Amino acid sequence: MKKIFGSFRYALDGLAYALVTQRNMRIHFLAAFIVVLLCTVTQVDVLETITALFSISLVITLELVNTAIEHVVDLVTKEFHPYAKVAKDVAAAAVFVAAANAVAVAYMIFYDKLDPVRWRPLATLLRPPFLGVLLVGLLCLIVATSGYAVRLRQTRKGERVSGSS
Repeated sequence: MKKIFGSFRYALDGLAYALVTQRNMRIHFLAAFIVVLLCTVTQVDVLETITALFSISLVITLELVNTAIEHVVDLVTKEFHPYAKVAKDVAAAAVFVAAANAVAVAYMIFYDKLDPVRWRPLATLLRPPFLGVLLVGLLCLIVATSGYAVRLRQTRKGERVSGSS
C-alpha cells in the first residue's frame, strides 16, 4: 500500500513541477477551472460535461508529456540538433492541437448557455448522477493541486532541481 501512495506522490510532484515551471500549464489549469466552474453552475448535461472533462484531461496530459520531452531533449543535448528541434516542435504541436480542440468543444457546449446565462438550479447539484458534487470535487482538486504546486515552489526556491540547469 505504501508503494501505491508513493507512486501517487511522484505523480503529484510531476504535476506540481509542471505547474510551477510551465507558464502554459498554469494557463491550462486556469482554463480548466473556469470550464469546470461553468459546467457546475450552468445547465450543462452529463455528456457535455464528460466531453469537457476529456478535453481538459487531454490538454493537461499532453502538456505534461511535452514538458517531459523538452527536459529529456535538454538532458541529452545542449547544442542545437535538428532532431531535437523536431522532437520539441512535434510535442508542442500535440498540445496545440489538443488545446484548439478544447476551445472548439467549450464553444459548442457553452455558446447557447451563456447568452442569456441559464443557471443550474442549486437543487440539481445534489441529484443523481451527482454531477454537481463531482464537479465541485474536481474544482477542489484543481485548487488543491495548485496550492501544492505553490508550496512546492516555495520549498524549492533557491534549490537546484535534479536534472535542471
